[in-house]
Amino acid sequence: MLRKLFKHEFKETAKLLLPLDLVLLAVTVIGCILLGSSILQNESLQMLSFSCMMIYILSIFALFIITAVYLTVRFYKTMYAAQGYLTHTLPVSTISIIHTKLLTAVFWLLIAAVITTGSIFLLIRIAAGNDWDPAAFSIAADALYESLGIPFGEFMSYIILSVLLSCFSMVLMIFASLSVGQLFGQHRILAAVVTYIVFYIIQQIISMIVLFAIGIGNTYDFSDEVLLSDAPNAVASFYRGTFITGIIEALIFAIAFYITGRYITCKHLNLE
Repeated sequence: MLRKLFKHEFKETAKLLLPLDLVLLAVTVIGCILLGSSILQNESLQMLSFSCMMIYILSIFALFIITAVYLTVRFYKTMYAAQGYLTHTLPVSTISIIHTKLLTAVFWLLIAAVITTGSIFLLIRIAAGNDWDPAAFSIAADALYESLGIPFGEFMSYIILSVLLSCFSMVLMIFASLSVGQLFGQHRILAAVVTYIVFYIIQQIISMIVLFAIGIGNTYDFSDEVLLSDAPNAVASFYRGTFITGIIEALIFAIAFYITGRYITCKHLNLE
């Protein structure tokens, strides 16, 4: 039954989200054709170049915004609104239903992130044309190591893990906000939005406090007590600590939001 639930959730969400992803891919293909044909380099077509750029940027924004809004609305309707009665009568546990919807939401957000990243890279590659240097990655990796003191592979691992945890954290924060909002008898959507804003503010305040604390530690690291020869190690230690701290922070927030949403949904479900 759980496999059928996953299949149904993917099938239903794909009806809107898959065409959205295909639209961005289509815009990317058109952009590659235009860049490859050098049409946009014509000075008389500057307006066309600007229009194409705006369409591409709007397509990326539309992909992420519509994806997030659609998944949020669907989650609320199928879990806490009238459709929730049907959802919660399924022969599976509430926790299984929650996990199915959360993992599906994270999947579509990650797909959007992967497609966007690949699209940007492909357009840059086509725009570079013959000027593209295969050694560009090696040069960039060396420059990154010189400035941050972190190997390129380690840096990309931090970025990928941060993006993954950010997707989970965002989805779980929406889940927790909606679960709090459904506790209210009236104005549930407004309560959920206010809860989301409060969660966001708390998250930002804690992040600022953590960054401030790291900054104080960094001031000590670069004091006169540290030898000049140790400065590169101090820089690497600072940035590595910043990445790791951010990842741990995102993980803690994700766990807190998950526990909040799960507890309220399982123990205090209040359907319309």
